[in-house]
Amino acid sequence: MRWRYLGALALMPSCATNPPRAQGDAGAGIGTVAEGGGPDGPASADGGASGAEASTDAALRTCDAKQYGAKGDGVTKDTAAIQAAIDDCATTGGEVLLEGGIFLSGMVVLRSHITLDVDASATLLGSQDIADYPDFSPPVTNTQLADCQKALVYAESADDVHIQGSGTIDGNATGVATWNGDVVPEGTRPMVIFTVASSNVTIRDVTVKNGAVWAVVNMQVQHLVIDGITVDNDLGPTHDGIDVVDGDDVLVENCTVASGDDSICLKSGAAGGLSNVTVQNCQTTQSGVANGVKLGTASVGPFQNIDVENVSIANAQSAAMAVESVDGSAISNVTFRHITTTNVGTPIFVLLGSRDLVPSQVGSIDGVTFDDVQSSSMRYNWGSIVTGSVVGSQTFGISNLTFSNLQLAYDGAGASPDPAPYTADTFPEYQGQVPGQPAGTLYNQYPDAKFFTGTGGNANTSYHGPGYAFFVRHASAVSFTSCITPLTGTDPRPAVSSEDVTGLTGSCAP
Repeated sequence: MRWRYLGALALMPSCATNPPRAQGDAGAGIGTVAEGGGPDGPASADGGASGAEASTDAALRTCDAKQYGAKGDGVTKDTAAIQAAIDDCATTGGEVLLEGGIFLSGMVVLRSHITLDVDASATLLGSQDIADYPDFSPPVTNTQLADCQKALVYAESADDVHIQGSGTIDGNATGVATWNGDVVPEGTRPMVIFTVASSNVTIRDVTVKNGAVWAVVNMQVQHLVIDGITVDNDLGPTHDGIDVVDGDDVLVENCTVASGDDSICLKSGAAGGLSNVTVQNCQTTQSGVANGVKLGTASVGPFQNIDVENVSIANAQSAAMAVESVDGSAISNVTFRHITTTNVGTPIFVLLGSRDLVPSQVGSIDGVTFDDVQSSSMRYNWGSIVTGSVVGSQTFGISNLTFSNLQLAYDGAGASPDPAPYTADTFPEYQGQVPGQPAGTLYNQYPDAKFFTGTGGNANTSYHGPGYAFFVRHASAVSFTSCITPLTGTDPRPAVSSEDVTGLTGSCAP
């Protein structure tokens, strides 16, 4: 079902193959829109169109934003004109064109059966006035909504929505100090693109840059394609690249992402979770303080049937690949295949635990495969951490882990790396109180590889895990096949260290 839909979508006629665009009346402006008309004629009598009718009209009708009063001079705010073009075009369905200029704008709201086409000659430039980004309240319940309150391009409860073109959508955050890094809360800053509670959404070919927070975000979307986009959002912590938050039937492919935080992040903040996702043929060139491809940290609903293939990951401070269930999520049937990494903190991080530290809120991780992973130039000597947790008095373990065809090159930590030997104090569980630490001190307040031995929410990049390539704890049915872990220096630790693991087969060796 999923691939049949995606294949059909890929073959649908796009606005790029439309007949020549109608030029309309060059004098038409916002005044005619208020009466239901526009440069291509009046609105339909019933004020809308069926899906089939909209698809037919979409191949015929283009609404050029300049014909609705947009200047494209980079100085005049074109928000009202672009919105007028969208609203008029939505009466029949069609393409809203930005062409030949820099279109300065606050938030614009896409409608059903609309394609926003940003031509190679155009930039949609976000206003730096926060008043131009009103808060929205989409009809969903999701823990991530607190961080998703404003956007430059927004679609809510819409069907058949497309953003495309060879042009640029620029959030324009670089010139606003509080929009860089994590100076102010995420929800007070505008995303570049946000679609929510929608279906049949595509984002294709555009360049997205300089978001004030997460750049491209899709929440609870059914049938989503993100194809061939370039994201440049390297503006410090809290500046993710592509975020997919819950939903079903998702394809992310042929994308290049540079971010200040997680580059491609799959999240769940709702009970429905995220299912049937393929990420393929992508590259993450910078992941700032975080991870290349990540499941979590938000992990409320289940993650099911997730495939990440043919992805190169570079320059990530934490893990190249991270899988985290810390909010009760049941994670199953996840595969990473044909992955290359360079200059990352560690190749793999897998964690099952509970941020709320309540045993009844611990989920599960069952069935994760890492196949054909090639890693070089590790930043640190952590090794890959794969661990369940003791929460309260209960142990929650990970099951059915497969590591095959791995070649992970390490420099070695030297003749006497710490900890030696491993102790629970130096490598604590994901729980509340750290043994030997002052009361109230929480280890690893944020679940991430670089925080694993930190306390009080502070990162620690200098620690050494019990195994130079892997530390596996609280797990069952773990297999290593064709695992090569060459050392260029000295390291007395074993390649793989394990504790409380049953059914461990195979090994890794230099």
